[in-house]
Amino acid sequence: MSKKKVKTAKSAAAGRATAADAKKTEAAEAKQAKAPKAERPAVDVEALHRPVEDAKARLDKALVEAKALADKARTLVAEAKDAYRAALVPYRDSCRKAGVECEYEGGRRSANVSEKVTFLVEKTDKGIRVMVKGQPKTEEVIPFAALKESINKAAYAYTDKHLGPKEEIGNKGGSLSNRLRAVMA
Repeated sequence: MSKKKVKTAKSAAAGRATAADAKKTEAAEAKQAKAPKAERPAVDVEALHRPVEDAKARLDKALVEAKALADKARTLVAEAKDAYRAALVPYRDSCRKAGVECEYEGGRRSANVSEKVTFLVEKTDKGIRVMVKGQPKTEEVIPFAALKESINKAAYAYTDKHLGPKEEIGNKGGSLSNRLRAVMA
């Protein structure tokens, strides 16, 4: 008996909801019927289309001109570099023969940059073995616990110990930390 009451209550609520929805729909339709549709003002699309096409044509032309100028600039720079190299080679040779230091040192590392190093990195059971290539005395195993704590700290500690402080050697610790991450992954 209680089941019938629940069903009856549900069906009564549903019937009220549909009746209310129907009234709302009828009211909305009546408003739409009463309100005349606002007519759009007549716009001459062709008159507006022509300036857009003109502007697009000018943009395309400007892009073509810019590309041509960029190509010309690259060509000029390449020709100037070739001429510079052609003039520099005999000058360097004559400086070497005369025993005079050449002020044009192109192609070498600057005086303020430390020597290039390569790190050999290998995963082992206890950690990661690291060594500066060509320097066997720098071989060391960095334990996994230290690497899990901070890869950067472990890398910079290694480079400080074996290569020197960051102010003198540059960002070699950053290079080592990238290698360590790659091996751990």
